Amino acid sequence: MPSLRHLLWPLLACLPLESLTAQPLPSPGGHPIEYALDDCMEQGEWQPSVMRECAATAESRWQDEVAQLTARLAQVLGREAREALEASDDAWQRALDADLALIDAYHAQLVEAELGDPALLPLARQLHRNAVLEERALRLRRFLDGLEALEMPAEAPSAP
Repeated sequence: MPSLRHLLWPLLACLPLESLTAQPLPSPGGHPIEYALDDCMEQGEWQPSVMRECAATAESRWQDEVAQLTARLAQVLGREAREALEASDDAWQRALDADLALIDAYHAQLVEAELGDPALLPLARQLHRNAVLEERALRLRRFLDGLEALEMPAEAPSAP
């Protein structure tokens, strides 16, 4: 079943969303937060205001996910890598603030210019916000997955 994001992009196609279309969409398989978002929107019968509320809840969950993954990664890294993670997190927080300001200004300009569907613009704004957090969470998850792969013992070759 396609994720909600794949279903919503055509609805939002009337918006100039070059920044999102330039980035690859996540592969199928999804994340529990994406599944919860899809379920919430389906239960809300795809009403724009309900979908925006669902997406806002997902933003909070992505924020929690980023915090948890950052903390887990900090626990397993050595001193030098942990310091690099802290520097990365500080830089990412500044970039996050700038990205969210850009998203807000971008969508405010769309509203002012009366571009796009007014009922869907708040949802599009929220999905842009979520995408920034999701990207960080997925990057942190890849780092943790890489460490777990290194810790797994190599399988002994099987005897013929």
